[in-house]
Amino acid sequence: MAPLRNVETAEPSAGDGRQTPARLIFAFVLACAIERAIAMLVIGFKGDEAYTLVVSRALALSYFDHPPLHQWLLHGFVALFGEGRWVRAPFWAAIVLANIPMFGLSRRLFGREAAYWTLFAFNAATYVLVLPNGFIVPDMTLQLSLLSAGWAMAEILFAPAGGAGRTTALWLAVGVALGGAGLSKYSAIFAPLGFFGFFLGAPKHRRWLWDIRPYVGALVALAIVSPALIWNCQNDSLSLSFQASRATPHELSFDIQSLWQWLGILGTQIGLLSPWVFAPLALALIHAARNRDADGPERFLLWLVAPPLALFVLLPLLGQYVLPHWFNSVWLFAFPLAGQWLAGKSRIWLKTWGLWTAATAVATAIIYILAMNIGMFWIMSRLPPDANDPTVLSYDWPDVSRSPAWAALGVPAPAFVVADNWRYAGKIGAALGPEFPVCTLGDDPREFAFTCDTLAWIGKDAAIVVVKADAERGLKALAPYFARIDAPQEFAVGRGGRAEQVFVLARGRALTHPYLFPYGPHREK
Repeated sequence: MAPLRNVETAEPSAGDGRQTPARLIFAFVLACAIERAIAMLVIGFKGDEAYTLVVSRALALSYFDHPPLHQWLLHGFVALFGEGRWVRAPFWAAIVLANIPMFGLSRRLFGREAAYWTLFAFNAATYVLVLPNGFIVPDMTLQLSLLSAGWAMAEILFAPAGGAGRTTALWLAVGVALGGAGLSKYSAIFAPLGFFGFFLGAPKHRRWLWDIRPYVGALVALAIVSPALIWNCQNDSLSLSFQASRATPHELSFDIQSLWQWLGILGTQIGLLSPWVFAPLALALIHAARNRDADGPERFLLWLVAPPLALFVLLPLLGQYVLPHWFNSVWLFAFPLAGQWLAGKSRIWLKTWGLWTAATAVATAIIYILAMNIGMFWIMSRLPPDANDPTVLSYDWPDVSRSPAWAALGVPAPAFVVADNWRYAGKIGAALGPEFPVCTLGDDPREFAFTCDTLAWIGKDAAIVVVKADAERGLKALAPYFARIDAPQEFAVGRGGRAEQVFVLARGRALTHPYLFPYGPHREK
């Protein structure tokens, strides 16, 4: 195992033949930032993005799906600039700025050369490069906050003795960063637990358990996260329960279905990182796990990676479906380990690996942007009819209020819009703009259970939107709430003039009584 190197000893000599191509790596990082900026402007809102755009119109202490930081950012930016694609800018900035603490953390732990390769691998990872779940998601601020907390903690634990005068400020920085992470996503809890586990197992650093400053930092983090905690206290811990239920293990099983799902998760992670990045990450983790130094930087990072990684890897065998993006924050602290591992490779090996990785990244970015904008019809036409197009919610719907189907609803325009699916409610809400209140009436309303007070709409008409394939069931379920529902009209959405999705639009006449949601302030008592 290579010894720990600080900033002063990390520079390679000019004649050792191993000078890291720093300028090329920074150029690659800049190119990735530009690619994401282009994607931000040319790709439509994804399903989750459109939903978040609509529900964040109502400013709240917190929200059903996640803590409130990304909704607050979105609400404020929309107030300044409107609801165009530019509202993604704060989230684009967050993922670009994450390079700073990623570099600082890696440089402090393993030296400058390792930090360069850490940045290269991080930006080449498929998920970081193309953001398949969209920009307006809590992962952006989560990653920036977690990396900032890790960097500040590394400065406390591994900086030369001359930095001791900054320790109190650094502990406060850890608290602020962890607070930002907790205000982004509940999975941020793994970071402070990882810090605590490292202190318990590291004799040299165990003294921090008896120092007052870590606990002051913890109080700062708790104060920042308090809006989400207060909201949960006011709403029967709904958000915490919802997220916890998605990761609550059931009975351990090694049947074919569970094993197949486990293999699917592994394959998805390889794809979302790219094989060229996954291999160094996995090998670096194995290399670090073999290191016996309980006080060293490898063990510090392992405490941040291993516990959540083990949980998410085991969940498919425990009867739970794992969403691929859950791993994003888990891999964060493995990248410095990969940077250290890569820095130990020969110049020829790194040149070959770097060229393959960069070429793969360029091809991935081009294919991704094209697929999002023109669809995958050339592939889907060769698949079974029931195959799902992963890009189907990745384009903006047109303004439905200008369609013939909307004109057929008659005048005056309906007072509100109803959908039976929260994703479709988000898509049509984003298309119509904030002038039309949008609501989801169904078993899974998400945040719409808090933003929709149907009591205020008694006696008013609604525009009902249901996917055509499920129109009969959807309209039948909503019929008891209206005096009558007029004959539905079809409308289609898609890219390039293609009817990729077909919906029906019907006028619900005179809402007769309020809808009682399964949870929230307007639930059935």
